[in-house]
Amino acid sequence: MPDFKVTELDADFDFDALDYWDVVIVGAGPAGLAASLTTAHRGLTTLVIEAKDKPGGQPQFLYADKRIVDIPGFPDGITGEELSERTYRQACNALVQFRFNEELVTIEDTDQLEKDDPLKRVITSRGSYRCRKVILACGLLHYPRRLAVLDQLNSNKVHYRIPKIGDYAGQRVIVVGGGDSALDAAVMVLQRGGAAELVVRGDAVSGKADSLARVAQQGGLVQTGCEILTAELVGEKIEATLTGGRRNQYDQAIVQIGFLSAKATFERLAVKLHDDGSIAIDPYYETSRRGIFAVGDVHGDIKLIVVAWAEGIQSAIYAFKEITSPYWLNEKRLHDHKIALIGEKMSHAASQAFKGKA
Repeated sequence: MPDFKVTELDADFDFDALDYWDVVIVGAGPAGLAASLTTAHRGLTTLVIEAKDKPGGQPQFLYADKRIVDIPGFPDGITGEELSERTYRQACNALVQFRFNEELVTIEDTDQLEKDDPLKRVITSRGSYRCRKVILACGLLHYPRRLAVLDQLNSNKVHYRIPKIGDYAGQRVIVVGGGDSALDAAVMVLQRGGAAELVVRGDAVSGKADSLARVAQQGGLVQTGCEILTAELVGEKIEATLTGGRRNQYDQAIVQIGFLSAKATFERLAVKLHDDGSIAIDPYYETSRRGIFAVGDVHGDIKLIVVAWAEGIQSAIYAFKEITSPYWLNEKRLHDHKIALIGEKMSHAASQAFKGKA
């Protein structure tokens, strides 16, 4: 039996005339897209704000061409790009609305009430949106770290995500970084007839041992304790000077040296954070600010697509119940708190009885 009564949005619904949105979701990755599907299918007006120019999150921007094999229902795997496209299309069919190239700035409380529910104002780099609930699904890590020596080239041959297959097939590529994403990039180049040279600043590769073995088996070169000292464009090539003075020319460069944290953005939101900068949540995915939920990598220890999907769906259901059943979540929390207190009293009584018998 379904847990909700479907109230479908009309295909001709005038979203531009809305005074406020039911739900604003920050982030169009797996968690955000799953949450948006869930709220829209329950008849809630849903807006998704995404800082990048397209949806998909990490599967789209880091693994567009890589086959992801750990998602149930896809026995032959599915590429990050295809998975992102399918989920986005599904969200659009559900009449989820999107705003791209907008970065979250902060979230303000307003004095406006809707059925005793104070509205929030989500402020972005390009505008602001009032809503009843907010779901943060923007990821713990926002933007790829730049490598200044390559960045100054201002070249489309320098990539901070794994490029399209046609961009490196059969070419000589230098990959900077020693983590899993760097190893994956090197493997993809090698599998398509290219030559890959992995440059790792540290003394050892930090990525998975089996991925490193695949790089070696397919003829990739791994240089540890090495970095790019200088770089310049020579015709259509990137000419780089490496540690030790060796100079080589490359067709492409892929930089995978980590990401900048979103902690500064989270601090502006005035929500409780863990020591590592991730957002603290309760069992219902709600943050320390009522009406603001957080899902996926912004808090999670298990960073898997299926986990992000599950959390996005659960948070969306909790947001839906708060909107359609006022005080539902508070009453549920009170009930859970009472159960916890009863459990503590029973445990204490049992402990005292055991001491008495001793």
